[in-house]
Amino acid sequence: MERDRPEWLIQSDEAFDPTHKRMAKALQNHDLPVQLANTPLQALWFFVSSMGLAYDANKEGMHANALSLTRQCIETLSLVELGISRHAGRETILKRWEDGKVSPGQLRQWLAKNLWPTYGSGIWQEDWETFMGHLARAVQPYAHYTPQLAQWQSRIHFMNPSDRTALIELGPKAYDPQKATRITLYHAILNYTLARVWLARFGKDDPDFSAQINRLGRAIGKSRYLDGNSTNWEQQFWAMVFKKDGSTILE
Repeated sequence: MERDRPEWLIQSDEAFDPTHKRMAKALQNHDLPVQLANTPLQALWFFVSSMGLAYDANKEGMHANALSLTRQCIETLSLVELGISRHAGRETILKRWEDGKVSPGQLRQWLAKNLWPTYGSGIWQEDWETFMGHLARAVQPYAHYTPQLAQWQSRIHFMNPSDRTALIELGPKAYDPQKATRITLYHAILNYTLARVWLARFGKDDPDFSAQINRLGRAIGKSRYLDGNSTNWEQQFWAMVFKKDGSTILE
């Protein structure tokens, strides 16, 4: 029922279509030369499709697969940002990316220097570069199949810290409600980020959408999974997160 869903999930669902439709329209009015015209729009398609596939995998209990797909969204965001901007140097950096001469990290460095200072603060009033650093580090361990990623292929039924016992289910589709919720929360943060990129350029002309995304950001910021930014919140996307008594944290 609606009242059982966390507020950030309700707000995220409501903002999903408005965000993607606005961004797709903006990227079609790109002012880019023909050889670069489709790059940002293709990146947006990849972003949306990857999130859709990750959603399906997550719902089926294939949480590791969902994270692998989600990890790719970070890099596509950078190209979407270039497509929507009107910075004088964006064509040069896009061309260098097309030629394979710029790494994802170098691309983010360019954004941090030239675009991110205009975006405003993140969810907890931190600067945008700090916010994006947390966002990227949260899923960086899942860029490849590693022991950290393999830990998402299980469900934790019970953990007792006092005697270090646990009941862990393994399987090709071991649905874990907490893991599923945290991946969905990360998707909400990604969609919030995409909306903020759009608002950085067009927000003054769309106050209603700006207010909607501000509500989403406030709702995300209240999630107990993120500790209210009191710690490095990307650590909340480790495979196993428990309260001190060993119980799982649920919204």
